[in-house]
Amino acid sequence: MNHLRKKITLGLSLFLMTVAAFAGTPVRNGLVLYFPTVALPVRDASGSRNNAQSSALVVPTSPSLVSMAQTHQLSYSVWINPTSIPHEFPDLLSKGGNSQPGPYGGYEFTLNINGDHDVLFVSGPFQCHAETQIINTNLGQWVHIAFTIDLDAQTMQWYINGQPVASTIDSGTFADVNFDMPNNLYVAERDPAANNNRVNFDGQMREVMLFNRALSADEVQLIFSTTGPNQAARGAKIK
Repeated sequence: MNHLRKKITLGLSLFLMTVAAFAGTPVRNGLVLYFPTVALPVRDASGSRNNAQSSALVVPTSPSLVSMAQTHQLSYSVWINPTSIPHEFPDLLSKGGNSQPGPYGGYEFTLNINGDHDVLFVSGPFQCHAETQIINTNLGQWVHIAFTIDLDAQTMQWYINGQPVASTIDSGTFADVNFDMPNNLYVAERDPAANNNRVNFDGQMREVMLFNRALSADEVQLIFSTTGPNQAARGAKIK
């Protein structure tokens, strides 16, 4: 009886922890992945059960992680504190490959050490960047990054610290974006199918959110203001 009571208590505790984490998210509609912290093991607090494996920051693919193929929309939000830029393109999040003849599509968010176009979204031949210099001026500091895209409306927007910034398409068209890739999802790591010039992210990361819809500017600002730097400072370092 005591053993059963302990199991019930433990199960209830884990359930309440998940509920508490999810309750802390300021925006829930369309949320398919939510990692409040990035430290192994990682449990998905969005309710979609996209838990990361214990051996690496790898999330097995699931219907919710490719649901953007039906909605034709995607949003990504994250707090990062980069320690260094170990190579040309450190991946923040990667699902799919962008180096033919292998898998070509999915979605990928990467930093860029070159010039002032240092945050990129890539899906097959489609690539766009935020015209910012967050890498060069914010190493060792917490920065909030968000991105939204709506293929039907043919709109996309980058946000830095809750504010929209100039966003430019480098190549491809909205019709080239392909969310429906069977690859696993990698958080702070490169998908093995990605281009060889990608590397793992070096630094701290938390409040990783992925949506299958395009957030509004007000929703991005709400996430930024309610998950702010003081909370982000509790993040766990990624080695």
